[in-house]
Amino acid sequence: MHRSFPRRPFSAALILFGLILWPILHADRLYIDDMGRASEGYLGWGSDGRPLANVLMEVVNAGTPLTDITPVPQLAALLMLAGLAALIGRRFKLPGSWLAALCALPLAGSPYYLENLSYKFDVLTMTSALVLAAIAALDPMRGRLHPLRKMLFLLMALCLYQPAANVYVLLVIAQVVVGQLRNTDPRTLLRQLASQIGATLLACILYVVVLKHTVRGGYSNEHGAIDPTLIIQNLGHFWHYVLMTLTTLRGWVLLILAGVAVPITLLAALHYAYRHWPQASVGVRIALVLAVPLLPLSLLIAPWGPMLVLADPVFAPRVMIGFGALMTTSALILTAAAPRLRADHRHVIGLLVLPAAVMVLIASVYGNSLEQQKAYEDNLSGNMVDDVAALRLQTRLTGIALIGDAGHPPIVRHNMRKHPILTELLPVHLTQGWGWASEQLRMFGSVPPMRTVAPETLAALADQKPDIARAAYRVYVHDHVAIFMFKPSGEPPPVR
Repeated sequence: MHRSFPRRPFSAALILFGLILWPILHADRLYIDDMGRASEGYLGWGSDGRPLANVLMEVVNAGTPLTDITPVPQLAALLMLAGLAALIGRRFKLPGSWLAALCALPLAGSPYYLENLSYKFDVLTMTSALVLAAIAALDPMRGRLHPLRKMLFLLMALCLYQPAANVYVLLVIAQVVVGQLRNTDPRTLLRQLASQIGATLLACILYVVVLKHTVRGGYSNEHGAIDPTLIIQNLGHFWHYVLMTLTTLRGWVLLILAGVAVPITLLAALHYAYRHWPQASVGVRIALVLAVPLLPLSLLIAPWGPMLVLADPVFAPRVMIGFGALMTTSALILTAAAPRLRADHRHVIGLLVLPAAVMVLIASVYGNSLEQQKAYEDNLSGNMVDDVAALRLQTRLTGIALIGDAGHPPIVRHNMRKHPILTELLPVHLTQGWGWASEQLRMFGSVPPMRTVAPETLAALADQKPDIARAAYRVYVHDHVAIFMFKPSGEPPPVR
């Protein structure tokens, strides 16, 4: 019998995800890579092992070169996320309208995913990867081709954005633990898990072939080298990164939600093994014993997935999709455990409202900070381009150099002190030695190429009178190079 589309969970999810996305849309800042793509229209994802991202954006943009079509990618991402929430509600049999939306909200409401949502171009490819990875995990075992369907969805997710695979792993774990809590037959869970493992192996084999034919360039090769001996070290670094960026009371609310699944999973695996032990076969008993330590441990490892074996993994919010997936997994496990704790879905909704409110709060502060940072750097950029034009009337300029960085305006610094995660989410485009500084300035006019300045030159300029003095920087002309020296802002350094 055909089941109608779950409109109420979809509508509830639209509201919640909309509250996360709207502040970023309102800020309307070209975020890092966006500047180059908006001004030159290149694709460039294929060389990072993401060929399907090139295809998707070329189709959505009606061909190349790309142009900024905001808010179409963001709204498409919003619809996909709301649809995913409805799918999660149906797959896990979640009652009511709001429970599914609250459980799914961390997937894109996590403070780390705010960076993914900030890319005007990449938001659609990253969110499509997340949704496809989730569909691969949630696809029910129907028909002989279901392993191939799972494989195809997962392979597409990898070809769009590799860290989305961690969403797949965590939702697979969620289904196993929820199955234990709902006393599903062990053989059914094992068949389901075998199907997922088979699809995963096949997708990974095919993706290795894709990587060999697509990965190019220094960035991809630098962060793609594998060193399995660093697994424990990388695991510690990723969790250290989380603890350092979610240090406030609001951050601990999210950490508690992420961590509550670990003890519940351990107790559920123990109780499940005890209950099914008498009638289980030898093979099933081995699986029951292994599940007790492995399932809770997997929850601590799965958020980072394959990134743990990299020699030089990227430590940035955009790759930490797995943390949001861990919160969603915890919410689903908590929902399944509620009846055993003599509670119902209304109690779970009451508990999940608090982390949801925290995520909306952080997204709102981030959006406002993003808007302030945009206005601040745009104003500086306009002044810097005008200064270059004025200096060109007086002397020949062959280049410019930035010393230090523009920092953040006072309101943003205040917000960063209260929410440390903002330190990682708010890049300063006008930064020494960063290629995006040129792109930021070019949006406001023509500037000479970027140059480097020798330390002895900087020391010699310390006692000289600047050619131009402004509140945020001083400008010195030396050997036909305009040297912009930013004043230190005294703000905290980013977590690394």
